[in-house]
Amino acid sequence: MSAPVVLRDVFRALRAELGEEDAGYTYDDGPGPISRLDVMVYPATSPADATIFATIGMSIEPMPPGDARAELRLHCRGAVSPADRERISLHLANLAGYPWTTGRPLGWGEIVTLSAPMPAFPTCQRVFLAGPWVQGQPSALDTEVGPVRVINVVPITEAERERALASHPQAFFSDLLDARDVLGPPPLD
Repeated sequence: MSAPVVLRDVFRALRAELGEEDAGYTYDDGPGPISRLDVMVYPATSPADATIFATIGMSIEPMPPGDARAELRLHCRGAVSPADRERISLHLANLAGYPWTTGRPLGWGEIVTLSAPMPAFPTCQRVFLAGPWVQGQPSALDTEVGPVRVINVVPITEAERERALASHPQAFFSDLLDARDVLGPPPLD
């Protein structure tokens, strides 16, 4: 059976933007309408670049209870080991199912607690969901069924979560970008 048009469009958009993936992880039988979710890996080309993880499958249907579709991305500074790639992909697959397990959509400015720290970010068991923050990052992917929002997953510490809860999401994220490299683990205090 061929992939639904929205997922083909997301795949093509990723290829046009990021090139060919280096690896991919497939998760079957997810919650709700997610019968298959792929996490594609686009490797860093240098230590200063980021390895990018991108989901394909979350946008199969709009997130409950609304009509918005989305896919997730995570950027990680430098090369990522095969073991961490697999564990990061599993975390993203689980996060992609969140709207169907909780009945609440995901969106920019939200904080989600993970079941364990994000691999490659050992002090971060929470993630902040952000829109684009670098010129050229898309806010949405165009598909035949409408836009699919790109949600960037940014691992944060408990102290950062507390600061986020005390301020406006845009102000928090702007301060976080000024304070540290969000593509790598925060410095240990």
